[in-house]
Amino acid sequence: MKPTGTAMSIEGFSKKELISILEIIEGANVCATERDLGRLLLRAMELLCADYSICGLGRVSCGELKEVVKIINGNYPEDWLNRYTSERLYFKDPIVRQQVQFSVTQLWSDIFKTSNDDLARAFIRNAADFGLRYGVSSGIFLPMREEIVIFSFAAKKDRFNDRHKRIMDIITLHLNNALVDMVEEKAVYRVEAPFAADRLI
Repeated sequence: MKPTGTAMSIEGFSKKELISILEIIEGANVCATERDLGRLLLRAMELLCADYSICGLGRVSCGELKEVVKIINGNYPEDWLNRYTSERLYFKDPIVRQQVQFSVTQLWSDIFKTSNDDLARAFIRNAADFGLRYGVSSGIFLPMREEIVIFSFAAKKDRFNDRHKRIMDIITLHLNNALVDMVEEKAVYRVEAPFAADRLI
């Protein structure tokens, strides 16, 4: 069963933002391939004024990430993503660790304030070297499947605030449903190639 959401307030959004939100929701409803979802990530990235986008699905147990099932890369730097996956940095990633514990929309700046251990601090420094310094992330925990879906949007500069969190609260459920529909129970973990910005739908 898909998670269901509650009505979100659209007060304060511009007409352009509302159109973009509706286009992302409609795109998620008809999303058929991973490439479709990658294009939606890029559309959402533009709406959120971010530089980078990515999403992933992982299996969890007892409040901890146990396995990455799938990563769909909107346009995270390939060198960083190769290192992230080969060194299994998702186990050290404070964003992932926080989302597994509290799957709500959060600004990275708030998460980093509570990430005081050596592993988290080293991870934050390394990610910043690739331009992944600020961001906003949201997660949805799927208890029946013991899985979590996480969407992250990052930027070199601090552009994110509560307005971006509100946008994420609206679109995350729809993006989640699109991703979950595409991932079979025995899906093989792999990282999709980045989606060129000129291929936006």
